[in-house]
Amino acid sequence: MSRISSFSAPHKGLRNLLSKFSFLAGKTNFEDPAQVADLKKLGFDLFRLLDEHARLENEFILATLAERVPHGADHDLRDHEYLEEEQDKVSHKLKRLNGKQDADAGHDFYLSFSKYHSRYLAHILQEETVTEKLLQENFSDEELLQLRGRIMKSIPFSDFLIWVKYIIPAQNESENIGMLKGFIASAPPEAFQKVSEVLRKELPEAEYSSLIQKVTG
Repeated sequence: MSRISSFSAPHKGLRNLLSKFSFLAGKTNFEDPAQVADLKKLGFDLFRLLDEHARLENEFILATLAERVPHGADHDLRDHEYLEEEQDKVSHKLKRLNGKQDADAGHDFYLSFSKYHSRYLAHILQEETVTEKLLQENFSDEELLQLRGRIMKSIPFSDFLIWVKYIIPAQNESENIGMLKGFIASAPPEAFQKVSEVLRKELPEAEYSSLIQKVTG
């Protein structure tokens, strides 16, 4: 990618997490409280990141775009309003699950999520193919890097740890090296240690060791 991308990293992470949730929802026995608890635990990460991602786009990326390109953010803002309503419906259904539902109720939840999932994928593809182009045509890479920095500063560290849990396994090594080196440059050593602990659990040992060596070596 020759230009700065405002969407690639978070969208790769969200695609990873959405797919994991879809996979788990499809194999969950909704009459088993333990399995439902596992699904709800993953759902906590999912809906937390979806909420935060929409907030970050609205407050930073789309607000900045609208200032320079009149109506350039309108489509995505409308999408966010619609998707928020759909997300709330799925989230409320998940909260009501308690391991006492039958197979039909479980399948109904699975289909509800799948409907939302498919529409969300269409939305982020639109951002990557249309909105990204608008950003790159109207902002320099330096401006986009400054915007990225503002976004990063607004993310609580506890949420950043959730993000890296899903973004890093979904990116190639070059992308991960760039992201982690940027983090190291602006964060205290103990913060990177916590990031490393998360990644050790999420990556195959050889992949983890190679990445950490190249980032810190």
